[in-house]
Amino acid sequence: MKKMRFSAVLILMVGVLLGLGKNDTHLNNNVDPGVMNEDVEISVKLFDLLITEAKTHYADALIASYHGDTTEVNYCVEKVLEVITEIGELDTLTKIQKDEFDRFYERFSYDFQDLINYINGDSGSIDVSQIRDELTREFLDTVDVGYDTLIILEDEPGHLPIVTNRKIKKIINFYCTRERDNFQKWLNRSGRYRDIMVPILRSYGLPDEIFYLALIESGFSPFAYSYAHAVGPWQFVTGTAAKYGLKRNWWVDERRDFIKSTHAAAKYLRDLYKEFNDWFLALAAYNCGELNVLRAIRREGTRDFWKLQTLPRQTRNYIPNLMAAIIIAKNPEKYGFEYKPLPRLQWDEVILDKSYDLEAIARVTGIPAKTLKEYNPELRRWMTPPDVKEYVLRVPYGKGEHVRKNLKKIPHLKTGPRWIVHRVRRGQTLWYIARKYGTTVSAIVSANKIRNENQIKVGQKLLIPVREYRGFTSGKKKIVHVVKKGESLYLIARKYRVSVRQLIAWNNLYGRRYIYPGQRLYIYKSYGS
Repeated sequence: MKKMRFSAVLILMVGVLLGLGKNDTHLNNNVDPGVMNEDVEISVKLFDLLITEAKTHYADALIASYHGDTTEVNYCVEKVLEVITEIGELDTLTKIQKDEFDRFYERFSYDFQDLINYINGDSGSIDVSQIRDELTREFLDTVDVGYDTLIILEDEPGHLPIVTNRKIKKIINFYCTRERDNFQKWLNRSGRYRDIMVPILRSYGLPDEIFYLALIESGFSPFAYSYAHAVGPWQFVTGTAAKYGLKRNWWVDERRDFIKSTHAAAKYLRDLYKEFNDWFLALAAYNCGELNVLRAIRREGTRDFWKLQTLPRQTRNYIPNLMAAIIIAKNPEKYGFEYKPLPRLQWDEVILDKSYDLEAIARVTGIPAKTLKEYNPELRRWMTPPDVKEYVLRVPYGKGEHVRKNLKKIPHLKTGPRWIVHRVRRGQTLWYIARKYGTTVSAIVSANKIRNENQIKVGQKLLIPVREYRGFTSGKKKIVHVVKKGESLYLIARKYRVSVRQLIAWNNLYGRRYIYPGQRLYIYKSYGS
């Protein structure tokens, strides 16, 4: 059985590695692919570098999965997700590149769905978007547009009109049967954010029912990421997020913040309603964009959403999906659900005047780093940003003073990342620069907001983020391990009973997926262990 599993992994590995070469990059075998010679024409495209990086981490995750190294798998999958985010924001993708990216993403998300959901806080929007796609395929054509009797259930001033028809009833049944567990999970999670989001929506004059838009968009997951490269509970794509003031850089992605993104979503929806003066059309535009809705209206000569047949396929199902969700959420017991809301998020705020590693904070306060991430979902790294004078960190309610006092216990190290300024020389590529500093192409791309391969020029200064904090090592003995032939990070970690992630952190191996004989690695162990 084990041999069969290994064979299956090998087959997958071969497929992945073969895929690494399927791009438009052509390299001379006698030339270092990282350094270009003026006499040799080498076209290294940013997409090729990033997709190769993603596939390499994916392959590493498959190997680690076979060996049962869950820590290594977790690390590699997180790296793939980081690179996927960067690829999704490139502005120069061709159709061929987009198709390759979509195929890779579908394969990756299929293989590691459960782990992705865990990393995303037990619910990525991967599963939500998959369900939306399934709804579109299954129910789109069951009822002819414009020929289904629309029944108005509620239409009160200041509220979203609630309607039903045959399609909506079919979607309700879908959620009550095949997707019962998922819908129950989303319904329960709504309790975590209701008292946070609804007052914000009201402050912009929006109906309370708009709250459930986040249910069908993300399942109320701040960490949600969709096939359309939308992020956060309200699923903003990059352009719309920037338009409504949400910041994204190497350190933070405010699309994931449950307060900031709700303000942005409320502003956007308010603007859409002002433009269309109809909630169904405004919500359709939220899904597919204003231009698509305006084109459909001009083409068909009607402003009745329920009669527009030329809207994108998913948008035609978007409003029925929302109606079904609202109808169930307003009376869950009627449909066999038991509403058990998760406790509302409540917090204290701690003002930080420098960058702190979340794991360091966790060790001195007893608050798990994952909990800190849950309260501060905008953080893209396991540390607070160093490029601001102050950062307001949310911590569990009642823990504020405890955190302030214990921050002093963190060793007086440069806990924040160290920045290296690199001046690009003739012939250097992003791949070469990343290898030189032991980081990744995606890290450099994100830190410098590079969106196409033409943005790197000779003489340009690039910020290279190098994490200096190696882990909490105070009071531990230092062991020097000299790498032997045939050893891997997994085997060394198992020998010393530490995690691969710790080895990577202690030895600044970020982006370096391979070690070599004779290399010296530092390991920190408690005395007596």
